[in-house]
Amino acid sequence: MNFEALNEYITTTPLLWLILTLGAYKVGIIIYEKFNKHTLLQPIIIAYAIIMSTLIISGKSYEEYFKGVEIIHFFLGPATVALALPLYNNLKHIKSLFIPIVLTLFIAGSFSIIIALGLLYLLDANMATILSMATKSITAPIAIITSEQIGAIPSLAVGFVIITGIIGALLENLIFKAIKIKHDTSKGFALGLISHGIGTARAVEMGEKAAAFSALAMGLCGVFTAILLPLVIQFIK
Repeated sequence: MNFEALNEYITTTPLLWLILTLGAYKVGIIIYEKFNKHTLLQPIIIAYAIIMSTLIISGKSYEEYFKGVEIIHFFLGPATVALALPLYNNLKHIKSLFIPIVLTLFIAGSFSIIIALGLLYLLDANMATILSMATKSITAPIAIITSEQIGAIPSLAVGFVIITGIIGALLENLIFKAIKIKHDTSKGFALGLISHGIGTARAVEMGEKAAAFSALAMGLCGVFTAILLPLVIQFIK
């Protein structure tokens, strides 16, 4: 095998960034499990640190990196749809909580957007940053589409999505203990509503019921925000 040719192919094509991303996440999983799944060592955090460090050291742009991992972005949609399985298995329980689910979605979803935008407005952030923050609690594929519709910056919106998810995964255990939340349904719904995919990954570790409600919250919040936010922004403009 011609290793020099292989090395040149990998380093001069987008394949390099795909290998880096998958490898970084695998390293994150190994570290996470090695330290008994410590909250501060979530795989996504480790992978994020490795990838960001590599981009900064190499001087490569986010756009160049994103082109190399577009296939991963493509599979985000099918992966999200696959979360319908735990939803189906817990459909009866979900139906019994229909009214609380709808109320929580509307109140918490609206409050999450309003408080984030309000803080940025008070800190005198520019409009593009404020609009990008508006999509922070919905999953990345929906955030990209919605940010384009409202005139935000998609790459910045995705950054806010990732940071929000990481913060939610880091603090969820402390918050649940502080306010004495014990039910997996409540924990899962809160994680999905605020921390989207990263929160849902954490909910999966809690059990099928938490995973089901987290997937439900993530999907509903995405649809709620994608439909309502462009209408609100258009009205304001």
